[in-house]
Amino acid sequence: MISHPSFLPKLVKLPRFTTLLSSTLAALAAAICAIGLMGTAAWLISSAALHPPLATLTLAITAVRTFGIGRAGFRYLERYLSHKLAFHSFTKLQLFLYDRAAAALPLREGLIAQGQWLQALTTGCGTLRDFYLRGLLPPLITLLLLIAISAGLYPLVGKLALLLLPLFLLHLLLPYWAAVLPAPTAGTYRTLLSDSVNGRDELAAAGSWAAFLPHLDQQAKSLNLQQQQESAKDYRTDFLLQLLDVLVFLLLLAGLAQCVLHNASLSFIDLSLWLMILLAAMQELQPLAKAARTIQRSQQAAQVILTKPLPQTPVESTAPIDKSNSLLTIQQVDFGYQPAIPILQGLSFRIAHGQHTAIVGDSGSGKTTLAGLICGFWPADSGSIYLTGQISANLQTSFLFTGTIRDNFQRLIPGISDAAILRCLRISKLDRWLTNQPAGLDTCLTANAQNLSGGQRNRLLTALALAKPGELLILDEPTAGLDKKTASALLTELLIELDKQQRTLLLITHDSPAAARMKQVIHL
Repeated sequence: MISHPSFLPKLVKLPRFTTLLSSTLAALAAAICAIGLMGTAAWLISSAALHPPLATLTLAITAVRTFGIGRAGFRYLERYLSHKLAFHSFTKLQLFLYDRAAAALPLREGLIAQGQWLQALTTGCGTLRDFYLRGLLPPLITLLLLIAISAGLYPLVGKLALLLLPLFLLHLLLPYWAAVLPAPTAGTYRTLLSDSVNGRDELAAAGSWAAFLPHLDQQAKSLNLQQQQESAKDYRTDFLLQLLDVLVFLLLLAGLAQCVLHNASLSFIDLSLWLMILLAAMQELQPLAKAARTIQRSQQAAQVILTKPLPQTPVESTAPIDKSNSLLTIQQVDFGYQPAIPILQGLSFRIAHGQHTAIVGDSGSGKTTLAGLICGFWPADSGSIYLTGQISANLQTSFLFTGTIRDNFQRLIPGISDAAILRCLRISKLDRWLTNQPAGLDTCLTANAQNLSGGQRNRLLTALALAKPGELLILDEPTAGLDKKTASALLTELLIELDKQQRTLLLITHDSPAAARMKQVIHL
């Protein structure tokens, strides 16, 4: 979606034009006032040394006060407008980022790749916010000022005045070219640090903790060395630019001195004015190196946010599908998280309305993967999945939010009544546990319901899936962690309720007695 040449136009078009224009004008006015203050102050001091009549200095005194007040006022206005511009664009980027993540997640490459991608998106979004403050406005304002100063100097020093424009380009291009592309050191260190925190008990139990720490320490030293090398490279680039600034300044000053000493086209008072203007212009060049590095980082962030990874387009089968009385039709579906390791190959089956179906198979045979394909988490590599209705599902990766039991139901189904919640909890055989809780439906859950047992958590997820309307109810191991009596009673109540609501169950299970009660059993 975004390539190297189109990077800047894409981001410039993101904010409102009026906000961008007003920020630019305020910043330009602040810079003009700063240069005007330096120039008029120099003229005032030089002229006052000649003891002219006070009336001669009145205009300059007024100009100094005007430029001083204007510089402060326009600077505050520029800060307000530029931050408004940045945060407005940041909001639009965040909304785009949310939509993109919702379309792409979960990534079929797994949780590690998913975490790395989300981390790159969120940090990249913050980088793009800084683009408007530190990457866009400083070069634009400085360019306009240098063009005006060069135009004023040209009648005096001729082609020497044009040196300011190549100097401007060097202040942008040298830091941009010299910027070091991010190496994988930071990502590697971050992964190892996370592993050391989350897997400390396992490492200690395996006796590998002492051997792991030196490896982590080595990665930390590599990251520190990389950061030092980047800082040293930036320092050398900035030092070279300062030398160029001094060289151009001396050349322009020599040209102006020629005008004073030889052809008398310039007075010493005018020379002092131009001297201060040039010093102020050199000050305006200083933020450009930082702006160039911000632009370079923003380009990388934009490429990550707007291009990778794209939601994959499913491959549609051209074979005809018999949709008569079919709630779900799977036809010649192939899928694998890695192209070289297929999980499902040539899978075909149908589920009719009311035809409760069990999916059984060994661990790793693709049962939960199949449920994810039906839910649309990933497109099939080939084949077709046709559904004539809505889905409600409880998969092994389902998440429960911190808050009360009622909050979790209302997040899923806004406006659901307490009576409907209690009915679903009764069918899921969680009502007796709830009766023993003093807070009832206001019982609080920790993150992902870690304060519940595995069986209680599964039953709560089953109740949530049952509460969500949908012609097809997918349950992934709903009886895991339950004794045989409770599991049988849960399944009985569940099938009675689904038949009453004319809904169809797709049960993923290792439980043979549970699978035997289904009208159709599919072995993977």
